[in-house]
Amino acid sequence: MRSYIGLLCLVFSFLLACASADSSSSDAVAQVLARAGPAEPQPSSSVVESSQSGTIAYQDSNPQVPVPTASIVVTDVNPTLFTSVSQKYSITSMICADAIGPDCSKLRLGDEFLTTITPAKGYLYSCNEKNPSAPGVIVSKLTWVNFLSNTWDFFKKPWLPSGAFDPGKGEYSENTLNSTRNIVTNNLPLDGNIGDWPMTNYHDLTMIDRNPGVPEPRNMAFAYSVTPTEAVSPSCVSLGAIGVSTNGVILYNAVDARGEDAVAREILDEFGGHPSQITYHYHFIPERFDDVFLEDGHSSIVGYINDGFPIYGYQGVGGIEMTNADLDICHGHDHESLGYHYHATIEYPYTIGCYKGEPVARSQRNTVLRERQGRLPRTN
Repeated sequence: MRSYIGLLCLVFSFLLACASADSSSSDAVAQVLARAGPAEPQPSSSVVESSQSGTIAYQDSNPQVPVPTASIVVTDVNPTLFTSVSQKYSITSMICADAIGPDCSKLRLGDEFLTTITPAKGYLYSCNEKNPSAPGVIVSKLTWVNFLSNTWDFFKKPWLPSGAFDPGKGEYSENTLNSTRNIVTNNLPLDGNIGDWPMTNYHDLTMIDRNPGVPEPRNMAFAYSVTPTEAVSPSCVSLGAIGVSTNGVILYNAVDARGEDAVAREILDEFGGHPSQITYHYHFIPERFDDVFLEDGHSSIVGYINDGFPIYGYQGVGGIEMTNADLDICHGHDHESLGYHYHATIEYPYTIGCYKGEPVARSQRNTVLRERQGRLPRTN
């Protein structure tokens, strides 16, 4: 009998010890989870709905929970990975190196400055409504954008670096015949500066922006009036090419396919461009173009817009950097012998806000230049 009671005591003691161990293990696991914080959520793969109150996204993991994609700061993402990405792929800027002009660590985010109603200073007067369902960046990965203050940090944004990618030589010709300026280009940079596309070779950048495009030569022709005139009223700006740079690459307006600030959000290469499928383009004027100045310090022409008016670089008379406050609703001004012209700025809308003149149709011979040998005359 004593042996039986002793055996029961041993069994009971063993069960108590197991229960105590389980409790300690659970406490330890809880402590580890508490220190680790919440698990990083999977990124939302698409934006599918918009309303008067803003844009709504749906996460694949829970399609019933709407997640706003504008005017918020995403706080449930591990910032360490993407902070290191920003540091790894950051670039410097001479425009941002001085105290003149906007603070490049707090540039105004242009998302809320698109209008389809009427042109306004500092806005893009767009022919196209916003399209939140269009492909685009993963919003939760934009660690250099502050959605509470609606600003973005140029210095913390990642840019695709240069590398071995070589799409061929850039070709550009410009001549005037009678009253027409004729420009022909293969839409590759005349100076040869282009990033290491495709970006899919850079996994950490592709986690932010899934652009699979690879630039290829495209034969394009533009015909502009040598003496453009102002229209009765400004007109809106469509998607696609709004003009062409003197570096031979076409210019797009300030927004991406969703109608958001493309320069702030999308991954561009360190030379300022990126492809839409095979079509390389700039959403702003790369500052290296702004290297020739007039006698009064004013920038020279860096491109032509579809209404025939030229766009100049970042500096006005006296070498002073231009800002939205210095320009009109179309992002230009008229002074002295230069007549009306647009200016590049480092703040949205970057190039033009509307067409001051009457935009002309672009003649694009839809020929993709597969050969890397020049088919077009090249002039500098």
